[in-house]
Amino acid sequence: MTTVGEEVARQALRLLAESGTASAERLTRLRTEVAGDARARESVDLALTVSERLAERDRRERELTALYETAGDLSSLRDVEEVLQAIVARARGLLGTEAAYLMLIDEQRGDTYVRVTDGIHTDAFKTARLAMGAGLGGLVAQTRQPYATPDYPHDERFVHTVDEVVGDEGLIAVLGVPLLLREKVIGVLFAANRRERPFADAEVALLISLATHAAIAIETASLFADVRAHGDLMERAADVHERLTTVAAEGGQLPEVAAVVAEVLGADVIVADPGLRVLASAGPLAPAAGDPVTGAVAETCRSAITTRATAATREGCAAPVVVDSRVLAVLVACRGGLGVDDQRTVERAALVAAILLLTERQLAEAEHRVRGDLLTELLADAQPDPDGLRRRARLLGWDLDRPHAVVVAYPERAEDRRIVASALASWAARCGGLCGEHGRDIVVLLPGTDPACAGPAAVDRLRRAVAAPVTVGAAGLGAGPAGLRDAHRDARHCVDVLCALGRVGTAASPPDLGAFGLLFGPAGRERVAAFVQRTLGPLVAYDTQRGSELLRTVEAYFDADGSHVRAAAALFIHVNTLYQRIERINALLGEGWRTGAEGLQVQLAVKLHRIVTFTDQHSG
Repeated sequence: MTTVGEEVARQALRLLAESGTASAERLTRLRTEVAGDARARESVDLALTVSERLAERDRRERELTALYETAGDLSSLRDVEEVLQAIVARARGLLGTEAAYLMLIDEQRGDTYVRVTDGIHTDAFKTARLAMGAGLGGLVAQTRQPYATPDYPHDERFVHTVDEVVGDEGLIAVLGVPLLLREKVIGVLFAANRRERPFADAEVALLISLATHAAIAIETASLFADVRAHGDLMERAADVHERLTTVAAEGGQLPEVAAVVAEVLGADVIVADPGLRVLASAGPLAPAAGDPVTGAVAETCRSAITTRATAATREGCAAPVVVDSRVLAVLVACRGGLGVDDQRTVERAALVAAILLLTERQLAEAEHRVRGDLLTELLADAQPDPDGLRRRARLLGWDLDRPHAVVVAYPERAEDRRIVASALASWAARCGGLCGEHGRDIVVLLPGTDPACAGPAAVDRLRRAVAAPVTVGAAGLGAGPAGLRDAHRDARHCVDVLCALGRVGTAASPPDLGAFGLLFGPAGRERVAAFVQRTLGPLVAYDTQRGSELLRTVEAYFDADGSHVRAAAALFIHVNTLYQRIERINALLGEGWRTGAEGLQVQLAVKLHRIVTFTDQHSG
């Protein structure tokens, strides 16, 4: 006989198969109808989760398709006015806003002005001019960062200079992103609504991508307007731009960009990472992918990376590939005698390479989020369905029961989190592992059968490679949900111990911690607690009852190698006060607490007490 739960599960699957908004709404109603049946509600909840993820994937696919179509449309336009109008129209359409407009910088007059609009009604807005750096647009241009406000009139994070013009137009929610051309801000692209409306991160990223395409299209159209008389030159520029844009629009790769530039310029072309390791190349004498760039060409590349600008030498021309204000690569054409127009070809190719790397990173981040969700559930406090986790892992091509080492990285600075996560994700991908964020950490699971990936030396190399203060703990091997959770706990405790001992920015595994490794596991913690109580119990009780600092005094005394003067200075007290405290400690612990084996026991107990206190305060 079919149970109610089974029938609801089948009904949820049928609704899920239908997909679409109506299906999601019916699933929501179905959840309300079965609210009293926990098993049935769980089936509907799972169906709703899948429905939401499918909808998010479809939305992303539609956005990418629209973005590629936009790149193709812009590449076919030659008139500056047509290009600008197409940009704002696409911005409004892609984000579904009520209005969009573009402000450009007038370098001759030293201000900014509204150049073209779509959905704007008032003449005052269409002809508005602002002093350089004024208003929301000035903030975006000055910081080179996107800025979104759901309620412009009441946003106090910038100086309001054109509120009357904006108010007459009725704009409330505003999103602005910079138009960057070779790290130079040439304008700001806006999307806006006449009602409060928060802008999601995906919408901000989408408008940034459009602005990247727009900057290239504006430059190309401007070149056509400025040098229209030079037909042959412009034909070649158009051909190069169209070919490079086609590579970007069709989801091409860096080798294709290198091949186009190599053919047009008759040169060997190299795309290398900031460490000057070849990512892609074209030409008979170009080094292969993975090889280092050497000699005079390497110096040209370093100059472009350091100055973040095109570097031209007798050996060739190099342009930095910049994404989100970071140099991710450098593109160099190796040939003497390259002219100004050839340099522009190299720069244009670098912009297209930036688009490809940006798209690749966005796709990688989406994949990272999916894997991160699995990792989060794997390490969660409760695991209701280990077999379900195993099935999801297999769908990602990952064997949950294979022995893995677990690495926990804790960035000291919040602003380094993205850099560390990106480096760890790349490392995990190379080793066939899994990476994701869990709480305040970035966690990596690495196949333990590969010592090059899971060994302590590899962990230390990774810590240095991310070029950011990060504390790393590694443990394992662990297999299966329970084993991996235990290994993660030990790796996390490694990080806690390092932080508690003041060794932030270092790496360790449990064996590296020596006696402090006693902390790992419930039994170990019980032994440590008993040891600390037996050794320091009277001091801890005295401090707790009287609010004194005898335990801190003992720690300062040992840290100062028994120097009364240095210990008193560290505690910010007079030496006489220190002597008084030592007399009280002698009374509580006995005269021998400072020397010999008893002194070693007390010193170890103080360190262990600090670690236990730190981990208790930072657990979770």
